[in-house]
Amino acid sequence: MNKQILRVTALLLIFLFIPVNMDASDISIARSLSNAFADISENVSPSVVTITSEHVYKHPGMESFRDYQEMFPKQLWPFLPDGDREMKSTSLGSGIIISQDGYIITNNHVVEKGENIKVQLSDNKEYDAEIIGADPKTDVALIKIDTQGLRPIKTADSDKIRVGELVLAIGSPFSGSLSQTVTQGIISATGRSSVGLNDYENFIQTDAAINPGNSGGALVNLDGELIGMNSAIASRSGGNQGIGFAIPINLVNRIVEDLRSNGRVTRAWLGVFIQPVDADLAKTLGMENAMGALVQQVVEDSPAADAGLKQGDVILEFDGHVVENSKKLPILVSTQRPDEKKKVKILRAGKNQVVTVKLGELPEEAIASGPPEAEKSDIGFTTETASADRLRAYKFPQGTEGVLITAVDRDSEAFKKNIREGHLIQKMGPNVRTLEEVNTKRDFEKQLKNFKPGDTILLLVRRDADNTFFVALSLPK
Repeated sequence: MNKQILRVTALLLIFLFIPVNMDASDISIARSLSNAFADISENVSPSVVTITSEHVYKHPGMESFRDYQEMFPKQLWPFLPDGDREMKSTSLGSGIIISQDGYIITNNHVVEKGENIKVQLSDNKEYDAEIIGADPKTDVALIKIDTQGLRPIKTADSDKIRVGELVLAIGSPFSGSLSQTVTQGIISATGRSSVGLNDYENFIQTDAAINPGNSGGALVNLDGELIGMNSAIASRSGGNQGIGFAIPINLVNRIVEDLRSNGRVTRAWLGVFIQPVDADLAKTLGMENAMGALVQQVVEDSPAADAGLKQGDVILEFDGHVVENSKKLPILVSTQRPDEKKKVKILRAGKNQVVTVKLGELPEEAIASGPPEAEKSDIGFTTETASADRLRAYKFPQGTEGVLITAVDRDSEAFKKNIREGHLIQKMGPNVRTLEEVNTKRDFEKQLKNFKPGDTILLLVRRDADNTFFVALSLPK
């Protein structure tokens, strides 16, 4: 009875919200939108392909039978599984045709470590594919099939897309028999990072239905132009829940240029270790808003060092692009070419400056990361004057100066902001312009007396022999 009431109520609500005086012009608008979607699908679908690849592995459960094989002849145990037997699985994904002569882009995870890679076109013709190059750091791969006369997709400038735009996603969800599936949604967000999928993340977020098998497929605008390559979903069920991620096509094109020319990606390098600017740090830096990337350390002999960047600078813009947060800077730098000169806007000692940096090539061992953002809590740590023996025990170079942190309360703000036992406090002050060196516990305690409850203290902390970072802590009231 209750279910029947709910059905009737739902129908009544639907009728209430349908305009009674809906005229031909309203229907015409709806039909025009419907026709637009149909035209886009018709034009774009031939440029989207289905990709399958085989993966060979040994089933972990078979390993336990190897000892039995050595103990008994196989013919005496015909039912016993073969411990050396290899298993095969087939992975499914999608791809996008970018040239008439067979070049196709897809996700690296679709073809990574795969064998016998097959590409099926929209007309069901199937071709063997070879991997031209792949970039795991952005999850982009370039493959090629031996044919001519394909229909490459048209591309747009993904830097110009807007949140709220209508988009279509095209791919092969779940099965090759569902190839060229078209779903519709909007751009939910841009510049998504910290998703935890790739080293360099700048995702377009969409609510267009994306499911397993859609990886490598197309995200297109209402002009039928490619704006992104579908890559992943955020889901608790394993299926679409309205949160999908696509790699912007501008980033994909930059990667493909390198893969197509030499099979590897060359990235630019600035040479700084950075960290986020939280509200407390912003206050000590004299900033109204928490934004940008705080330079916690400049790599010696790096492009940043040559350009005169300094510890404590806040990078606000790079090459005319606003650095909203510290996650944005690595993607902005990495998409440039080595040896290019770029303008970098910084905040130093409360004043904006612009410096010119000649970028280098990213070394393999370079790590562009900083400590994660943390929540506010208590200050809570103890210090001592660092003796030579204690510094040696914590593997600091001879001659290093600072106040040694001997214990940190796990419930404190300091712990949540990554201060740990064995770190050194080297400078402190109310803001970046007035930092003073502290070399003894007495120095530290004397400085501490200058602050009252509720004040924010800026600390320069050395983590180990090579790394330093800034921390802003609020004195408990």
